[in-house]
Formats: sequence, structure tokens, C-alpha cells
Amino acid sequence: MKIKKLLIISVLLLSFVSGCKDCQAKKTSNPAHVKQLLTTKKCPKCDLGGADLTNADLAGADLREAELTNAKLDGANLQGADLTKAELRWRDDVGDKGKMGISEIGDDYCNVTYEASFKGVNLRGAKLIQTDLSSLDLSEANLSDADLTNAKLNWAKLNKVNLEKANLNSASLESAGLDYANLKKANLQGANLSLSSLYHANLEKANLNNASLESAELDYANLKEANLTNANLDHSSLLGANLQKTQLINANLQGAKLSDYLIDTNLSGANLSSASLTSLNLQKVIYDSHTIWRGASYNEFTQFPNGFNSLNEQMEFKRLSPFSPF
Repeated sequence: MKIKKLLIISVLLLSFVSGCKDCQAKKTSNPAHVKQLLTTKKCPKCDLGGADLTNADLAGADLREAELTNAKLDGANLQGADLTKAELRWRDDVGDKGKMGISEIGDDYCNVTYEASFKGVNLRGAKLIQTDLSSLDLSEANLSDADLTNAKLNWAKLNKVNLEKANLNSASLESAGLDYANLKKANLQGANLSLSSLYHANLEKANLNNASLESAELDYANLKEANLTNANLDHSSLLGANLQKTQLINANLQGAKLSDYLIDTNLSGANLSSASLTSLNLQKVIYDSHTIWRGASYNEFTQFPNGFNSLNEQMEFKRLSPFSPF
């Protein structure tokens, strides 16, 4: 019995050591590959994990499928670079995560997450197709005109990032932080922005057709002339958002909180069930017989278009509280 226990422990320790070596490899670059990159700017599938490329000029570099976990790219110039399917983040799934009490043996190498550092990096026009950027800090980075088709940016820190005219078609940005981000004229068709924060973000003329913005925070965002046709905005918050000339045709706005900037906003076919329309001026919105108002709440200060009958639409009247600041 003792021999059997010893064999089990030995196997676990061997697996653990092997995992540690894996972790070490992920943050140790190949010097020859680093030299190749800096000399030729052509390094697809290169081993650059942990490389210090701070402020390096890598404009137009070929880094397709390159290993860049734990690499330092702060301030680097990656304008026009191709990082398609590059590995920028690696998490140890070999270790036991502390479940068996042995992770303390090598915490420097095991049960860790290695991420490339991109603070202030220039990625204008870069290709990041199908690249996993989840949880990375790209705050204030320049990603204008970048191609992020099918990229993963879940939980990414993108505050004040410049994504003007970027292609984020079908990209996943769930729970991403995009406060004050510039997404003017960006293509976000079919993108997943559920639970994301877009406080004061600029989405003017952005294409959000079929995008998912469920429970997203869009307070004070600029959505002027943005296309949100067929978008899912279920229980999203749009307080103070600019929705002037915004296309919300067939959009799902169930339980959403809307702003008062509703001038020439197209709500044709939109679902506003249980949405909050209290104290809003709706006199200049565009709607049709397919627009669903049932259960939407309004109060004595809500202004409807001429001829609109809230009772016929089965809306819910909520008198404004005398203690309300509005």
C-alpha cells in the first residue's frame, strides 16, 4: 500500500515538474529569434516569450502565430504588423491550482498566467485576426484601422483605446472595459459586447448590426448615426447617451434604460418591452406598427409623438416620486 502511494506521489511530482518546465519555457525567448525579428522583421511562429521589445520599431513585422507570452511590447511600434493567431496570453492548466496542496513548491513557474504587455503600443492597421487578447491591458493603445476579425477581447482593458475604423467583425468583447474608447466608424457587426462598459465611448457612425450588447453600460456614449439594426440591448443602460439619428430597427431593447437624446432615432420594429422611458421626449422618434411598447414604463413628464396612445400600447404609468432628483 505504501509503495502504491509513493508511486502516485512520484507521478504527481513528475507532472508538476514537467508543468513547471512548460511555464518556464513560456517566458523564456529564443535569442536567435529575437535577433531575427529585430533584423528582418519576419518572425512567424517564433519563440519570443518574455522578450523585452519595449519601444522597438516593429512596423510591418510578420509575427503570425508567434509566441509572445510575457513579452514586453510597451511603447513598441507595431503599425501594420501581422499578429494573426499570435499567442499573447498563456495560463498554466497543468498545475493542480492548489487543490492538492503542492502548488507552493514552485509558484514562480506554476499556476500562473503570462500576458504580453502592450501599454501605449502603436497597432494602427495591424492584423490581429482570430488573436486572443483576453484580459490584456491595451489602455490608450492605437488600434485604429486594425483588423480584429473574430478576435477575443473578453475582459480586456481597453479604456481610452483608439479603435477608429477598426474591423471587429464577430469579435468577442464580453465584459471588456471600453470607457472613453474611440470606436468611431468601427465595424462591430455581429460582435459580442455583453456586460461590457462603454461609458462615454465614441461610437458615432459605428456598425453594430446584429451585435450583442446585453446588460452593457453605455451611459453617456455617443451613438449618433450608429447602426444598431437587429442589435441585442436587453437590459442595457443608455442613460445620457446620444441616440440622434441612431438606427435601432428591430433592436431588442427589453428592460433597457434610454436617454433623452432621441432625435430622429429609428425605433421601427424595436422591442421596448419593460424599457424605462420616464421623463423622455419621444416626439421626434421614428416608429411603426411593429414597434413593441408593451410594459414600457413612463411618467407624467414623458412626451409622446402626436396621436400616440400609451394605453392602447399597454404601457405602464409610473408617477414620478416627489423625492426624485429628476
